[in-house]
Amino acid sequence: MDIKDVLTFTEAAELWGLSDGSVLRNAVRQGRFKEGEYRQSGKVWLVTKEAMERVYGKITENN
Repeated sequence: MDIKDVLTFTEAAELWGLSDGSVLRNAVRQGRFKEGEYRQSGKVWLVTKEAMERVYGKITENN
């Protein structure tokens, strides 16, 4: 996996057109992401691009 395939929740939310990173934190609490697809590093949450595509679909021009 390339480092470019790991995003902060804020970056991922922006790319997928979600309101903010709290949407992704809620998805974690709801069990939508699998173990190993996300982690918290200090105060920053990280998620893989692959996980985002699995849960929210591929990025489109509309996102």
